[in-house]
Amino acid sequence: MFLVDRRRSPRYCCQLPVYIDEKNLSLYLCDLSLTGCFIETLPKNLIPIGKKITLIISLPCVGPIPIEGIVRHHGTPDRVGMGIEFLRFHDGLHRVYAKFVKILPILEEARNLYQEIADKSINAGNSSS
Repeated sequence: MFLVDRRRSPRYCCQLPVYIDEKNLSLYLCDLSLTGCFIETLPKNLIPIGKKITLIISLPCVGPIPIEGIVRHHGTPDRVGMGIEFLRFHDGLHRVYAKFVKILPILEEARNLYQEIADKSINAGNSSS
């Protein structure tokens, strides 16, 4: 059996603060895309699938972005959380959010390059011992 990826937009790994108004919860999302995000959380914090929520994502160097969304799934047994589909951005902030998402592939490249250099440095240190 294989799973079909139904996402409309690529997801990017990141840790960003998110506040969920309905539960007065401050959490961290672990990936996001132009059309949604995934928030890992404890089962006690899960919001029912199909429930509309308001979340505020804090974008670094930008600020808080309020978004209306809907809970689409609760993840997997190995990764419990909430898959949120974005429905509406407040005050026309979708353009701001879209610009932020556009830089995420570049940040991912920088993170991968950094890791590659760090790994080489560690390996060079180990071979000189």
